[in-house]
Amino acid sequence: MTSKKKKVSIYDIAQRLGVSASTVSRALQDHHSIGSEMKRLVRETAEEMDYKPNRVALSLKLGKNNAIGVLVPHINRNFFSSVIEGIEQEAAERGYDVLICQSNESYVRECQLLGALSQGKVDGVIASVAAGTRDVSHFNRLAQYGIPLVLFDRVSTEVPGVMTVTVDDYRGAYRVVEHLYEQGCRRIFHYAGPQHVSVWKHRLEGYCDAMRDLGLKVGRDWIVYGETIGREDGERMIRDILRMRQKPDAVFFTSDFVALGALVEMKKHGLSAPRDLAVAGFANEPFDEWITPSLTSVEQYSYRMGGLAAKMLIDKIDGETPADIVIEPRLIVRESSEKR
Repeated sequence: MTSKKKKVSIYDIAQRLGVSASTVSRALQDHHSIGSEMKRLVRETAEEMDYKPNRVALSLKLGKNNAIGVLVPHINRNFFSSVIEGIEQEAAERGYDVLICQSNESYVRECQLLGALSQGKVDGVIASVAAGTRDVSHFNRLAQYGIPLVLFDRVSTEVPGVMTVTVDDYRGAYRVVEHLYEQGCRRIFHYAGPQHVSVWKHRLEGYCDAMRDLGLKVGRDWIVYGETIGREDGERMIRDILRMRQKPDAVFFTSDFVALGALVEMKKHGLSAPRDLAVAGFANEPFDEWITPSLTSVEQYSYRMGGLAAKMLIDKIDGETPADIVIEPRLIVRESSEKR
């Protein structure tokens, strides 16, 4: 039977070098009172002896957990999983672990999770607001505990001291309408998500301003205000359009999932895009380029957004004052809208 290998402590390193344990401890923490040569000797000896720091003890001493909490509406959506990947990459490079939570678009669940994260488990939080959230005052709890907060994608300016990383949803929507206009479309409808959520609100604003600037008057029934953004919403909108006497020649959907539902329903009725109806979405989901016809959409650079959010949060934890970031989106034109 093999004996368990004894874990190396700072006292073992101190004994090897003939110095005090406090000297080793300060050297490992890069303390200014220890000379560069001693720091080098301690680090080399620690590596040679396979020393592993006690992270729990270190966190208690420094008042840090070296962990950040991430709260997202859905883990299984490509956009959010890609953001998480970007967060984890940046966090790992900065020596932080990531604790991931999922609200499932629920206000109640979001409150519960923020309550748990505020109890000293993490040094900071990165979050995207749930669709079911209208009152964001529960985010203030983090500030009360001195925990910095970065909101990404779905954000709110009603949270004091919040830092944000967003894509320019307004500009992305504006460009979609310009593109549809360039394809000869004039009756351009819009499926808008719940307007208390920042991203869908800004996309609607971009649509309305682009229509106005292009000299197109928006009809009373041209905007559909949906409470959800799933495939079934797109299917339902196509069925409603088929009952109209004056049909649109294009629809800009605030989400690729709604646009996907629309394309599926169109095929059921023998319609094709863009011949019968030009279709565009938003988010550039992976399926966009694999379906037929491929879907025109807007790239949000989710991985980059996650990395920037993590960098912003950790910089704030380190005492810096980062500025809010707005990422420029990119329109990706594909078969579903390209008439010319």
